[in-house]
Order: sequence, then structure tokens, then C-alpha cells
Amino acid sequence: MDFDAFLASIEAPALRAITQHWNGARGSALLPSWETLRLEQLPQQTKLIWLYAYDPGTGKFTGRLSGEQITKAFGKSFRGLPLELAHTGAIYLWVHQALTRVVNEPAAYRSAGKLYKQAGRIIEGERIALPLGSDGRTGDGVIGASWFMDPYLDGPIELLAENESWCPLRGS
Repeated sequence: MDFDAFLASIEAPALRAITQHWNGARGSALLPSWETLRLEQLPQQTKLIWLYAYDPGTGKFTGRLSGEQITKAFGKSFRGLPLELAHTGAIYLWVHQALTRVVNEPAAYRSAGKLYKQAGRIIEGERIALPLGSDGRTGDGVIGASWFMDPYLDGPIELLAENESWCPLRGS
């Protein structure tokens, strides 16, 4: 899948706006840096965003930001939180593997359909994850966003994923 097809596959307008902003922030580089993102230009979408820093030496992710809706859904902020404390067990392993692929390949990620399970309820939506790189080429962070239609989602929740798609990013 090329990037234009990936962008066209995103159904939620808020996630499409975030992806378009990410694409614009990278300019001629393969990856945008945290510094080139201007999240203040996305005031309505910021509540859906989550962001992790990645240490390639250790392979660990540490939360940098979680928007209001994400913090409410998980019952905790990701800011400063190691990934292994944000998610546990098999979910942690899946999330770590997916985010590692996003930063190391690098690739853009999307899933749609079942997003969360809470108290036996299935919450559907859409999720994206996009790599960041301070040098414009090497992944050292992930910006992601999750869109769902459940204003009552208020932790604890179980993360789900289906209908996953990947878009490998290639330099020019």
C-alpha cells in the first residue's frame, strides 16, 4: 500500500487530519520530528492523540503525551509512563511489537473495527500510529491516535485490534 492509498483508507476525519498534518510536518524528510509537529494546529484532534518516545538502544517506549479522551479511557495518563506499565501481559507484547515495527521499518499503521473491550462491551473505532524521527530518517518516537464513538468509555479497558493495515515508508 502506498501512502496515498493509506491516507484514503482512513475513515475518521479526525484521524485523517492528524495523518495529513504528520505528512505535511515531514516535508521532504522520511519522518517528521516531534519538533516539526504543531499540535496546536489540531485543537479538536489533540484529545485523541497518544505519543511515545522510543529508545533504540533499549527498545523501550516511554509515554510523552496522552490526550484527554485517551487518558479517560485508560484511567491514566501515558506521560512519563513506560509502555510496560501502560499495558500488561499479551496486550503489552502486541503493542510493543506493533510500535517497534512502526519506528524500525518505518511504517504507518491503521486498524479499524473492534478497538476496545470494557465490561463485556465492544467499542468500535479506528486507530493510527505514525513514526517520528529527530533526524528525519531514524524512528525514535510514535504519534498515534484512537477514534471511537463512546463518550462513556472510562477505564479499565482491554485493547483490541482488527483489520490492520501497514504502509511501509520509503525515502526518495
